[in-house]
Amino acid sequence: MNNRIDHALMKEILNCTKCRKSSALRKYFPNDCPPVCCFGDPIDKKTFVVGINPLKAEYDSGYLESNIEKALESQIKYFERREYKFFNEIARFFDNPEIKAKLRFTNSIWEKVGYLDLVKCVTAASKDEQWNGLKISAKKKTIENCQGFLERQLGLYQPKLIVAYGKDVGMWFGVKDSGSEEFGLISYPRKLGFKYHAIYVSQRQGKHSRPEVNEIRAKIKEVLN
Repeated sequence: MNNRIDHALMKEILNCTKCRKSSALRKYFPNDCPPVCCFGDPIDKKTFVVGINPLKAEYDSGYLESNIEKALESQIKYFERREYKFFNEIARFFDNPEIKAKLRFTNSIWEKVGYLDLVKCVTAASKDEQWNGLKISAKKKTIENCQGFLERQLGLYQPKLIVAYGKDVGMWFGVKDSGSEEFGLISYPRKLGFKYHAIYVSQRQGKHSRPEVNEIRAKIKEVLN
């Protein structure tokens, strides 16, 4: 495991129990899914995709480790073990010769692009719904409990570009219209103590049309130039 990773911060994330100890929130958090610090090795990544939170399916399928002592190792090795459909959909945004040349990846964008979540834990509102099934008040409180971890991670890695993936993440970074489906640069991204660009991408459950993918690619190229 890379010894440049801030193990103290990672351990703090893995041991966090704020939401599980909250009488209003604990029903939404499965006990067998510890927090996810990061997907893949976050070191030396100048571009990050930020999503809302991990999926329980990753634990159920055995690709993330529920043993807290082994959790960080499994998360950092995630992209070496399998390619997941969700991440393949995101990879389409970077699948362009000019972007590849700028990022200098060889086989996979995840060699040069990091992935973090705003909320570090799996949530479960019902059998079929995870994050979207939570009450607005529960989402707000969960984000308040967890956002400090993401702020510290981004401050540590200081990426040049952040792709804010999904409505709630976009709002956190500075999208003004909570229902926005418009792709593009966030004019005044959240202040994090370093200079960066943020691009908002509507989630659409990964089903983005070719014109939408091309629009996002154009924004990525604009920032990376």
